[in-house]
Amino acid sequence: MKSRLAKILSPLLTPAGSLVLVVVLGLSFVAVVLVPGLELASEVADSATALKLLGDQQRHPTLIRTSLESIHDRLGAHGYIQESVDQLRASSGQLDTALHEMTVPQPASWFSLAADTGAKGAPIAGNRAAVLLDTWARELVVIKPVLAFRGVPYQDNESTGTNLNEGGRQLERDVGAALRASRRAMPLLDAEFTAIAAELQTTNLRAATQLRLVMLTGLVIALALVVLVSVLLSARQRQEGTLRLARQQTADILRTVKDGLFLLDRNLNIGSAHSESLETLFQRKDFAGMAFENLLKNIVSERTLATALKFVKILWAERTNEKLVKTINPLGEVQVHLDGGSGRSDTRYLQFDFHRVWVDGEITHVLVSVSDVTTRVDLANELQTAQSQAQGQVDTLLGILHVDQALLQSFLNDSNASMKMINAVLREPTREEGVFRKKLDTLFRQVHSVKGEAAALGLSSIESRAHAFEDDLKALREKSSLSGNDFLPLVIKLDDLLTHLQSVSDLVSRLSHLQIAPSDVVHTTTAVLEEDQGAQTGALDGGIDATLQKLIQRVTTEQSKEAALHCMGFEAVPADYRRAIKDVGIQAVRNAIVHGIEAPDVRVAAGKSQAGTVRLSFQDLGEAGYKLIVEDDGQGLSTERIKEAALKKGLITQERAQSLDTKQIFALLFQSGFSTLDTVTKDAGRGIGMNLIAELSNQLGGRVSVATSVGKFTRLTLTLPRQAKRADTTVAA
Repeated sequence: MKSRLAKILSPLLTPAGSLVLVVVLGLSFVAVVLVPGLELASEVADSATALKLLGDQQRHPTLIRTSLESIHDRLGAHGYIQESVDQLRASSGQLDTALHEMTVPQPASWFSLAADTGAKGAPIAGNRAAVLLDTWARELVVIKPVLAFRGVPYQDNESTGTNLNEGGRQLERDVGAALRASRRAMPLLDAEFTAIAAELQTTNLRAATQLRLVMLTGLVIALALVVLVSVLLSARQRQEGTLRLARQQTADILRTVKDGLFLLDRNLNIGSAHSESLETLFQRKDFAGMAFENLLKNIVSERTLATALKFVKILWAERTNEKLVKTINPLGEVQVHLDGGSGRSDTRYLQFDFHRVWVDGEITHVLVSVSDVTTRVDLANELQTAQSQAQGQVDTLLGILHVDQALLQSFLNDSNASMKMINAVLREPTREEGVFRKKLDTLFRQVHSVKGEAAALGLSSIESRAHAFEDDLKALREKSSLSGNDFLPLVIKLDDLLTHLQSVSDLVSRLSHLQIAPSDVVHTTTAVLEEDQGAQTGALDGGIDATLQKLIQRVTTEQSKEAALHCMGFEAVPADYRRAIKDVGIQAVRNAIVHGIEAPDVRVAAGKSQAGTVRLSFQDLGEAGYKLIVEDDGQGLSTERIKEAALKKGLITQERAQSLDTKQIFALLFQSGFSTLDTVTKDAGRGIGMNLIAELSNQLGGRVSVATSVGKFTRLTLTLPRQAKRADTTVAA
C-alpha cells in the first residue's frame, strides 16, 4: 500500500510536480472560495452602502414638509423666511440627487465585468424606481415655484404697516399648494423608502448566509492544503541530503577559483557552495542560504538593488535571450561600500556576471561570478577627471570672456570677502546647539549671495559649486542635533570653492595683462579699480543694471516665463551700500520671477500682458536716507499660502497661525528656511533669499516692508539710513 502511494506521489515531489500541484490547488481555491466569497462580500458591502444611503435620505421628505410649514407660518407672521427657503432648497436638492442615484443602474462588480464588460447592476430602488421618480416629479412641480422665489415678500406702509407684496402673496399661494401636495406625496415616498429598505435587508441577510458557507468550505480546503504542503516539505528535506553531498564535492573545485562564484536558486537565495574568494570580496562568510537581496543591501543604493533583483528574475524566463539581457546588467560595474573594520568604510567596484544553468532543458540555477575591477575603474575615473578638469577650465575661460571685466573683478572681490567670512565662521569654536544653528544660517546667506551673483553673471562653474555647498548645508539643517564634527566636511567644499575662485582670479589677471594697450601704462584692471574709486561709482548703475538684466534673461528662460526689467536711480547708490544693494537686487529679482510673475498663458487669461514687468528704483531721500523699491506686476502674495507653507515646514503651530495678523504673516517670508516651494532649484526653494535681504537690512540699520495685492503686484521696500550702522556692511551676513 505504501509503495503504491509512493508511486502516486513521486511525480508530485519533483520541483515541477510540486509547482503544478500548488498552482492547481491554488486556482481551485480561488475558483471555489475566493471568487464567490469576494462576490458575496461585495454584495453585502453594496447593500450596506445602499441601506446607509437610504437611511440618510429618509429624513429629507420630513425636512421638506417642515420647511414648507415654516415658510407658511412665517409668511403669516410676517417673519424672516430666507432660512426656511434655504433649508427647503438644500433638502430638495439632496433628495433629488439621491433619488437619481438610487434609480440608475449601479456598476457591476469586477467579477461580472470580467465576463461581460457591459454588465450593469440593478438600481438601489429596484423595481420601485419608476414610482419613486414619478412621485417626486409631481411633488417637485409644486415645490419649484417656492424654490425659485428671490427677494423680499413684504412691503411697508405707514398706514397699514408690514404687508405681503404681490410676490409674497404669490409665494403664499405657492407654499399652500406645495403643502397640500406634500401631504399626499411625502407619505408615499416614506412608504417606498421603507419597502426598499426591507428588500435590501433581505438581500443582505441572504448574501451573509451564503458567505458563511463559502468561508466554511474555504477552511476545509485550507486544512487540506496544509496537510499536502507538510507532506511535500517532508519529502523535500529527504532530497536535501543528496544535494548537500553534491555541494561538498563542488566546494573542492571552488576553493582555487580567483573570482567569487555562487549559485542562485529560483528564490534568489545563495547556495551553500561558493568560492573562497567570495569571502575576501565581501568581507563576510555567512553566504549559505543568504538571499541575494541581503547580500547587496547596505552596500549598493536602493535603486540599484531594486533594478538588480528585477534583472535576475528576468533570467529565469526561458524565452529570455541571455546575451541580449547582459547588455542591461545593472551590476556590470557597480560601486559597493563594505565594512573595512574599525568603523571604516571600504569602497570598491565589483563586476557581476550571470549565467543560467540548464538541466534537462530547464533552468535550475543562475551562476554568478564576481570580480574586483576597482583598479580598472580608478584608472578610468582619473582619466575622466583630467578630461573634465580640462573641459571645465575651457568653459570657465569662455564664461569669463563674456563678462565685463569690471563686473567680474567686483564679483571676485565680494566673493573673496564672503569666503573669508565663511572661513571665520567655520573656525569659530562653539558647543551650543543654538549657536550651531546661527552658524548654519550665516553660512547659508554667504554662499547664497555668492551663488546669486555668479548666476547673474553667467558663471555656471562657480554657481554649481556654491549650489553643492548649499546641499551640504541643507543636510546639516535637517539634522536633529549638531556638533562641531558635522561642520568638518564643509571644509573640503570650501577649499574646492576657494581653489576655483582663485583659478578664475588668476585667469582674470592674465587676461588683464593681455589687454594692456600702451607699454608705458602698467595698470591691470584690478589696479584701475583700486585707484579710480570715482570711476567705479560712476559705472555702478550700468553694472547693477547689466548684471540684473543677464540674471532675468536666464531665470525667465529656465522658468518658461517672460518679463522685462526696469532699473532707475542706481547712479545714486553710495559706495558703502554697493554690495548690499547688488545682493538685494539679485535676490529680489529671482524671487519676483520665480514666485511673482505668472506664466504667459496664465497672465493672458487674467487679462494681463503676456510679459511681466519688474521695476527696481533707488531713491536718495536726503537726510531721511535712501530707499530701494522692487515691484513686480505678478500674482501677489497669498497670506493663506504663506501660513500653509510655514505650518508644513514647522515654523509655526496651528494655534499660532490662527492668531497671526497680516504684518506677522509677511514677517514669515524673512525667516531662514521659509519657502513656498516644495522642491529646491538653483534659483529658489531653500528659503535663503528673503532672509538674506532681511539680514542685510538689519546690519545696515534699515528696515524692510512688503505690500501686495493678490493678482496685481508685490512691492518690496528697503529703507536705509544716511550712514550705514556698521563699518563692515560690505560683507553680506
